[in-house]
Amino acid sequence: MISGTSPTKEVLHLQSNKVKVLGWVDDIRDAYNSANIFIAPMQIGTGLQNKLLEAMAMKMPCITSKLANNALNAIPDKQILIGNSKEEYAESILKLIEDKSLNNSIAEEGQAYVNSTFNWINSTKKLAQKMES
Repeated sequence: MISGTSPTKEVLHLQSNKVKVLGWVDDIRDAYNSANIFIAPMQIGTGLQNKLLEAMAMKMPCITSKLANNALNAIPDKQILIGNSKEEYAESILKLIEDKSLNNSIAEEGQAYVNSTFNWINSTKKLAQKMES
């Protein structure tokens, strides 16, 4: 399932009986709930990747690029899987499909990390500290 605003023609051509191209969805949680693995192979962009935070918070095992994880600082192979090539993404996907223990561990550790690191209490404390200094 590929979801996101304004899919390109190349992405639309991926549609098949095995690949759904949804484009924009009103509530991304519906898409997350119908998936088993979240893959975000972002190669450009900066800043915090809310897509990953949302998926991790929903206890989905996630695979992303080193670039996207730079903003998250999740621990590779514990809280998230990292892919640097098509082959590495495919290998990580197969690992998560074949190894239910790894799948569950990455999902649980990722969720715990997001819940402890990116919550309102910690965020407001950090903001208050910066405002006081």
